[in-house]
This record gives sequence, structure tokens and C-alpha cells, in this order.
Amino acid sequence: MLILVRRRLRACLHLALCLSAVAATAAAGRAQPPADDGAGEALFNIFVRSTPAGFERVRLVRTGDGWLLQASGQMTAPVPVDTRVFEAAYDTEWRPRQLTLEGSQGGIPFRLESTFADGAATNTLQEGDRQTTTEARIDPASVVLPNSVFAGYEALAMRLGRSQPGAELPIYVPPRGHIPARVDAVGIQHIETAARTIEARTYRITFVDPAQPLDAEVWIDENDRLLRVSLPYAALEVARRDIASVSARLTTDPPHPGSERVRVPAAGFSLATTVTAPVDLTPPADGRWPAVLLVPGTGPVDRDEIVSGVPIFRQLAWTLTDRGFVVARYDKRGFGQSGGRAESATLADYAQDVRQMVRYLQRREDVDRDRIVAVGYGEGGWVGLLAARREDRIKGLALVATPGTAGDTFVLEQQRDELRRNRTTGDERRERIDLQTRIHRAVLGDGGWDGIPDDMRRQADTPLFRSFLAFDPTDEVRRVRQPLLLIQGALDRLVPPYHAQRLENVARLRGRRESTVELATLDGVNHLLLAAGASPGNREITPRVAEILINWIERTLPAE
Repeated sequence: MLILVRRRLRACLHLALCLSAVAATAAAGRAQPPADDGAGEALFNIFVRSTPAGFERVRLVRTGDGWLLQASGQMTAPVPVDTRVFEAAYDTEWRPRQLTLEGSQGGIPFRLESTFADGAATNTLQEGDRQTTTEARIDPASVVLPNSVFAGYEALAMRLGRSQPGAELPIYVPPRGHIPARVDAVGIQHIETAARTIEARTYRITFVDPAQPLDAEVWIDENDRLLRVSLPYAALEVARRDIASVSARLTTDPPHPGSERVRVPAAGFSLATTVTAPVDLTPPADGRWPAVLLVPGTGPVDRDEIVSGVPIFRQLAWTLTDRGFVVARYDKRGFGQSGGRAESATLADYAQDVRQMVRYLQRREDVDRDRIVAVGYGEGGWVGLLAARREDRIKGLALVATPGTAGDTFVLEQQRDELRRNRTTGDERRERIDLQTRIHRAVLGDGGWDGIPDDMRRQADTPLFRSFLAFDPTDEVRRVRQPLLLIQGALDRLVPPYHAQRLENVARLRGRRESTVELATLDGVNHLLLAAGASPGNREITPRVAEILINWIERTLPAE
């Protein structure tokens, strides 16, 4: 059976539909049922590279002598998986007894039967016409997490409910083997849904693979039921339906004292926005502060730009505000609490939303209209380029970890890297790259859809992905007149440093005197803007990003 491997790029960037996604994760702690056992049914959405890729319906039943997990579902990418039967029996202390998993993967039927007793696991796997039986010694307290199905994480959620940072926990992935997992940090997130506010406990976990440790994050609710699984290295997210809703968003507690929530009119809808203004600082003589607009990337992100549990925009906004800037950040159209329809939007549509936000800032009495800067993260840099070319009210543009190649080239680059990391064989690698290339040609109108699975066509044949594949950031860099700042992490594996260098080289060819460009490469910093060597569980982005941005604005757009 396929072992899913994972990472976290965003949205269209993540529309590499043929990639493998990783699923070898989990953790176990000392087992104790919660005060409220939380038995019942839940529906989960599955996202691969921020793109909807399936669902799973999970039922937790309290039996007379333990617990029973049942599930069924489908996943369409990167390989079609149809889970018809999943049943996992645990005793009252959440020690595994028996597992049955039946379905098909890539059109090949499979059935896995596992029994657990006396510290031993016996597995019988039927794949097509081939049957194998294996035995393994395991920790009797292991959480069982078979590949290609996520209901097992409900057992993990129950076990994590009593775990503390530093705990090392046994995981068993039948029939492949076991891996220790370490709980690095436990935190709290508040999630606003249409019905209520959920207090989620968040568990940062490291799967201690000697070859390459892998990070994961698991969120659970007040009843120790599963809310979310995030596997950043495989671009895989599994979220319960109530928190995956477009109206759900994370909230900070307490908010910044200078924050206010506003709604900015757009094309037939409004953008839910947080504007944070300085407090306890001496205002400029005219009462107008320089302003920064934070432009989110593609994908289901809200105004805080939370990537793998790191609220990048929230942290950046608060730091900039405390240094004398008005900062605006907003939920993208169709996500969070903003209106509009994401499924019909293109990069140009998102750029138009940026222009509306800039015009809103210009009308504010506390904003210096001659010092409004847009900052795009990831593909948000592409949106910022499109907006800046058409909007003179944007006086400067900063691109953070922004790809520097055309969209179709970038998606294929990401897929090749993922396949290498997953040690995919040469023949399979070529087949998947060929399929992805044919999808690109079909999306762009240079080829047909013959031989491409319908589910992949439904995911790829969208206005957004079409505009993403066709976009070349170097074309836009040549046309923008504003000063450019490029900020790049030297350890960024998702958007490697050569992307920023490519954008810099193109920007230097612009002929206007005011069209300056600066590149700041941050040693020891990754794509999430986290510093290497930070303590496990640290979610604080490096302060160097804000320092570089502030210094650049003050030199490039000095106050009169």
C-alpha cells in the first residue's frame, strides 16, 4: 500500500495533483478516556496541497469492554483511495485489539486484517491476487495508524488528551513497522465557527525517523475528539467539517489593543479585515502613519496566514504596528468571513481585491497615502505584482518567499522534489510527471483530457489553476515601477533561494530610477520564516523579517 508523504506549499502551488502524500504519523500517550467520552459521528474533509481531495466519515462507539472506531470515505489525489470498511477495536485503556481495513487504491482492491495480543501484531494483507502475512513485536500501547485512512487519528487524539511535552509515544503503521513520536509542545487555539467558539488543544509532534525527523500537528476538541491533522512535509491537511467551513477562523486571545474589525467593499461582496494601528506611540505631526497591507497566498487561508500552525501575518502585523505602522490583513474572498466565490476567482481577481484594500487604506485619516506598501507571502507575491502594476497607490512592494518561475514550471519542480523525497522509483516518477504535464497542457488548452481521470480534471480544470499555470512573475516584475524588496529564507526548500535571485536579476533590468530592488537572504531561516535550531514547538517567526521590512520602508519611502 502507498505510504503518503507530505509537505506544505499553498493552494495552486500545491495543485500538483499526482504527488504522493505521506501518512505515516501519530502518537500515543498514557491512555485515559476523557470525562465526556465524546462518542458519535464526525465528517472530515481531506486537503492535499490545500486542494479538496476527499472526505472521511468517522464513528466512535463506546462498547462494553472498550472502544470501536468505524469509518468510510474516499480520497481522489494523489492516488484514488476508496475506503469501504475501517474498523479498529481498542480496550478501555486505548490499547489495540484488532483492525480491519478494506477498499481499493489506484483501482487495486486490498484488505488488511491485523490482530494485537501480548505485544505482537499479526497482519494479513491482500492486494489484488497477492496475499502476505507478517508478524511484528510492538509496544502494547501503540496507536495503530494504517496508511491511506485517517480515522486512526481519533485514537491518537484520545491518547494525546493526557500527554505532556517531552512524552515519547509508540506508533504502529501496519504492516510496515513502528516509529517513536515525541510531543514537542501543547498549545491552545480558539476557532470561531457559525455555531460556537471551539477551544482546541494543539499538539506539535516530531516523528523521530533517524533519516529525517518529520513534524506534524494534531488538534483536539474539549472531548478529546479529533479536529485537525496537519502533516506539513506532505502538504496534507485533514479537518473536521465544522472547522473546515469557509466561515470558520482562528482568533487570537486577547487581540492586539490597536486592532479593529472592518469590512471593505469589493466586487459585489466585502472583505473581512483586521486593521491594527499603533497605540501608546507618539503619532506623526499630521497624525498619519505609514501603512502595510499583507497579501495572502492562494489556498484556504484567512487574515492570519496560518501555515503549519504558524500565524505568520498576525505576528508580522503586531510587530510592525508596535514600530509605528498601520497594518491591514484580510480573509481572502470565499474564505474565512469574507464574501465572494473562491471557485471562480483568478489571480487577477485576487489582485483586484488588493486594489480595493489599498483604496480603503488611502481613505483612512490615520494613513499616510504616500507610504502604503504591499507585502505578499508565497504566491501572495504574485498577486501583489499584478496589483502593483495596475495600482499607483501602492508605493512599494515586498515579496516574501515568492516563486520566481512560471506556474507550470513551478508545479512540476515541486512534484519532482516531492517524488525524490518519497524515493519514488524512476518509472513511477516518469509516469507521474508525464501525467502532470498532460494535465497542464489540457488546462492551458494545448491538449485534451483523454486518459486523465475525471476526479483530477475536476480539481485542475478551474479558473484559478489555469491562471496560476499561465502566470510568469518575471513578466510582471519587468512592468512594475515601484521599489521592490525580496525577502528569502536560505533554508527554504519549498521556494529555494534561486527563485528570489531570478526575480532580482529581472528587476535590475528595469530602467526607471525609482524602480530599485533589494534582496535580503536570511541565513538559517526556512519557508515558515522560522529560525533553524529553534526549540521544539517554537512558532515565533524570526524578527529579522520585520526589521528588514521596516528599514527598507524608512529608506525607500522616507517621511516628509
